[in-house]
Amino acid sequence: MSALSANSVRIVAGACAILLSLIGTMVVAEGQQARKSKKSIKKLNAASVAAGIQRFYEKNAGFQADFTQVVKKRGIKRGIRRKGKVWLRKGKLGVASKKQSAKPGKMRWDYPKEEIFYFSDGVTLWSYERRESLAIKLPVKNSRLYQATSYLVGQGNLAKDFHMQVVRSPVKGTTALKLKPKAGTGVMRSLTLIVDTKSFAVKASVLVDPLGDSTSLFFSKTRYQQIDDAVFEWTPPAGVRVKTL
Repeated sequence: MSALSANSVRIVAGACAILLSLIGTMVVAEGQQARKSKKSIKKLNAASVAAGIQRFYEKNAGFQADFTQVVKKRGIKRGIRRKGKVWLRKGKLGVASKKQSAKPGKMRWDYPKEEIFYFSDGVTLWSYERRESLAIKLPVKNSRLYQATSYLVGQGNLAKDFHMQVVRSPVKGTTALKLKPKAGTGVMRSLTLIVDTKSFAVKASVLVDPLGDSTSLFFSKTRYQQIDDAVFEWTPPAGVRVKTL
């Protein structure tokens, strides 16, 4: 594999690791708090939690937030911490019987410190590493990023796509839904969504990949609102190398 190809794979793998997305800091419940959390698992079943998540994101046109991403790899005690900003806009599934065409969801993830950016207009996914003057282009539906986050932009069905189980949440006032793909995938072993028990807004996500490495996302300063098209549009600057996958 050439150096360019290796770098390309690294960037796309980084995009695939992104998931969305926790307001605040995750803590491990202890003592009585842990026992209360364990009891609360019985109050909500997986189907109702999944339905609540779907309803929440279907009624919100879009959102933007700051995020902290923590990646933990086997054999490394200290996680890799990165920060950035995210914008997501809801799409719409097509309905053949009503002759309604699908409207793809859009997303953008910025890592200002590393100067790495991801743009998707719903059709194409661009990964841009400014310091390397390198951009990767691929169909968004062929990306792990799209498969992992489609429900956040109104184009996924949790109950249809995953085996679901309510598990104990480490955060007070939240419920954790653990998802395992029904179809074989090289993207993830499991995805746990930590949601507000009342609104079902996702406050955290923890992705465990097939190798056992994990990626957690923590959100803050979340705002739910319509996002302009221009936020998701991007064209490679002059002089940037472009790799199409």
